[in-house]
Amino acid sequence: MNHSKRHLYLRSIFLVIALMLLSAMVLAQSHTMVAEASALDRMYGPYAHTVRQIAGVLLNLGLLIMVVLPFQYFWPAIERKPKITTYEYWLDIVFNLQGIWLSLASFFVAVNWLSDAVYGSQFWFPELQALPYWAQVVLALWAFDFAVYWRHRFEHNWPALWSFHAVHHTAEQVDVLTTSRLHPLELALGAFVNAFVVRLGLDPAATALGFAIYLKYNYFVHTNVRIRYPGVLKYVLVSPFMHHWHHAKDAEAAGKNVGVIFAWNDWLFGTYYHPDHWPTTCGLSSPEPEQVSQSYWRQMLYPLQYLFARLTPRQAA
Repeated sequence: MNHSKRHLYLRSIFLVIALMLLSAMVLAQSHTMVAEASALDRMYGPYAHTVRQIAGVLLNLGLLIMVVLPFQYFWPAIERKPKITTYEYWLDIVFNLQGIWLSLASFFVAVNWLSDAVYGSQFWFPELQALPYWAQVVLALWAFDFAVYWRHRFEHNWPALWSFHAVHHTAEQVDVLTTSRLHPLELALGAFVNAFVVRLGLDPAATALGFAIYLKYNYFVHTNVRIRYPGVLKYVLVSPFMHHWHHAKDAEAAGKNVGVIFAWNDWLFGTYYHPDHWPTTCGLSSPEPEQVSQSYWRQMLYPLQYLFARLTPRQAA
């Protein structure tokens, strides 16, 4: 068996295993996110939310290790030396574990309290639960993706929001681990916006399953795999090709391809960028005072650095 056939054979095996594991993980994660009906609430009481957050972190790490990393090795979109040999790899591992200590510090409990204070704790349209279960899952998935599209777009256009979203764009070797490179302030904003969808009134299990699918697809579009959709499909779904261009340093790609699942948002609202070739460099393309090193604590303080850089007059060359 020659080299190319062996890689094709291995990819086929990994694909079958990946689909099985991914289906199991999506269902498991959606189960841990169901609020009232979950056994975790009965077992852990006020600590159930923290347990769900930790379980979600561990499930995501399982996804990365068992499902995605083999594809990135055998079918890379951008050829480079193994990321594990770089400091950026270990920084991404820290970000992937970030949810654990934020949960232990009751970070997400505080966000939920704020959401209840602003939105209320009641469902707005409980009659939506009369829809077929599959329709509720699809509606939840669409609602999460639509809300994230506009939140993400605002993060690229409003300096106050960009100051913490920029941390996500410090990744120079974009891959599946990059997905969780998020500043806590962005996590808080994301949770607050997502709470709006939760209040719509869909069945909590359907909402949780829709959100779990959204999360896993978000990991998929960050993977360093050579996948781009042909024909009409590129107008329907976001591909890793589209999202790699979102992270590219090229000026033409700045603020483009901000969608996560449904590509039609970018095409309808004028934020698409779909050239013929893959990008060659990713990361921040900013003036030197706004650059930041691959350091967790420096990136936590980046909003202050960004504010200081914007307030400090620049000397003419």
